[in-house]
Amino acid sequence: MTRMSSWEARRLVLRNDLTELQRLAGWIEGWAQRGVSADVSFAIQLCLEEAVANVIMYAGAKDSRLVIAVDVERNGTTLVARIEDNGRHFDPTQVPPPSVATSLEEAKVGDVGIQLIRSFASGMDYERRDGCNRLTLRFTEPQTASQRSG
Repeated sequence: MTRMSSWEARRLVLRNDLTELQRLAGWIEGWAQRGVSADVSFAIQLCLEEAVANVIMYAGAKDSRLVIAVDVERNGTTLVARIEDNGRHFDPTQVPPPSVATSLEEAKVGDVGIQLIRSFASGMDYERRDGCNRLTLRFTEPQTASQRSG
């Protein structure tokens, strides 16, 4: 039986600022060089950027106390990305939230982002626990021929 190595969890803490998306992209590129396929790396980057942007725009708008933590870990062929924030109750998969007045254009942009996440992630769960919003996204790394035979 082949033993699969697992990554230690990687964590990045972001401020409530859309310019932080550039730092998030660089962070993803840094750990993706450790053996994640380009396709999966791109999918994770796209999904995390969309979800974090929604958290900043809706959960923590103008709240400098908002802290967003992003974790990524590998478990075999599955990569799990978690986004946690201490903002008001907000499910980033429901954009825009019903309690926030938005323009029709902003609502369409948010909806496109969520559709992208749903099309790239193999799984998505949201929960509110201990005063934090937690979004978990799962991505499946395609197996190589040697992984299938081992």
